[in-house]
Amino acid sequence: SVGAHAGRWDKSAAGSLEVRGKTLGIVGYGNIGTQLSTLAEAMGMRVLYYDHTDKLRHGNVEPADSLEELLGKSDVVSLHVPETQETVGMFGEAQFRAMKPGAYFINNARGTVFDPKALASALASKHLAGAAVDVFPVEPSSNADKFISPLQGLDNVILTPHVAWASDGAMQFLADQLIDNIEAFVAGNPRNRVA
Repeated sequence: SVGAHAGRWDKSAAGSLEVRGKTLGIVGYGNIGTQLSTLAEAMGMRVLYYDHTDKLRHGNVEPADSLEELLGKSDVVSLHVPETQETVGMFGEAQFRAMKPGAYFINNARGTVFDPKALASALASKHLAGAAVDVFPVEPSSNADKFISPLQGLDNVILTPHVAWASDGAMQFLADQLIDNIEAFVAGNPRNRVA
């Protein structure tokens, strides 16, 4: 047990980041990316996005002309892209090097879109201040299997399994969406709507 659970009261803010006034770069401005932009703006962040298709902007969000522009201007970069031929391996050494020194990287998209070794190098050199990753190119097939990644052991990265979809609330939401989609299809109004 650590921290307050162990009776330790540490009011230090060392290593904390004030997000107000920082720039969030969202790569992939679909359903999740647009929802994230709304939350980020509510916390006082400036939001840029990069997507290969023209998207309707929410709030004061600004499109970046290129991925490189977004990387150079963002304090935090968050990936929200599907796994396609275009996105597999889209984040490697060159992209991490193009990010602002001291920036943060978040990948909640797909494990194949980034190179863990290149990210580990950018984190170990402190070019990037930190990262949070919950999807990986190679993941254990069960809880009994061992997880292995070049990102392990770095004190400036958060590693988690991609389980947000498994919560009771998320399962209920997906079931409700499935029912809505089936009802729409039967009524002659097919749609693909999952937030």
